[in-house]
Amino acid sequence: MSYIEHSLAHSERLIYRAHFPWFYPATAWALLIGTVLGGSIAFASGYGWIGLGLLLAGLASFVTIMLPLWATEIGVTNQRFIYKRGWLSRSTQELQLRAIEEVNLEQGLLGQLFNFGRLELRGTGVDDIRLPSLADPLGLRRALQDGMAAAAQPGGVALPAVEQRRDEAVPSA
Repeated sequence: MSYIEHSLAHSERLIYRAHFPWFYPATAWALLIGTVLGGSIAFASGYGWIGLGLLLAGLASFVTIMLPLWATEIGVTNQRFIYKRGWLSRSTQELQLRAIEEVNLEQGLLGQLFNFGRLELRGTGVDDIRLPSLADPLGLRRALQDGMAAAAQPGGVALPAVEQRRDEAVPSA
C-alpha cells in the first residue's frame, strides 16, 4: 500500500495521482541495456574487468535514475495535496487544499510537445512547494483547482475518484 493510500482519513478520497514523464524510466532502461551489452562484448573480447566495470556503472546509473521515481508519491485528495519523497527515510509536504493560494506552471516548448512540466504551489503560512518535472502537469493543476474550489464551498462537493492514465487498461463492464 502506498503512503498516500495509507495516510487517507476516513472521509478522504484520492482524486489524482501524479506520474513522472515516460522518458525518465526509458533513459534508465536504455543506459542499463546499453551497458550490459557493452559489458558483454568487452567480456567476450577478453576485457573482463572493463566488462564488469560497464555492468556496475550501468546498474548504478539505473538505480540512480529510478530510485527517486520509486520513492516519490504525489497526489491530490479531496482535502489535501501530498508530496512524499524517500524510501528508507521519508519526507512529506502536505498542504490543505483550502490553504493553497497559487498553482504556477513552468512548461517550455519541449514540455508542451511531450506533455511534461513543473508546478510550484504557494500556500498561506507555508514555504513554496516546487515539484519535479511531471507528466501531465495540467491534469495535476486541474485536480488541484477542482479540489480547491470544492474545499472553498461549505459542505464540499463530491469529486471523482483517481483518473486513469491513458496507458493503463480500463476495466470493461
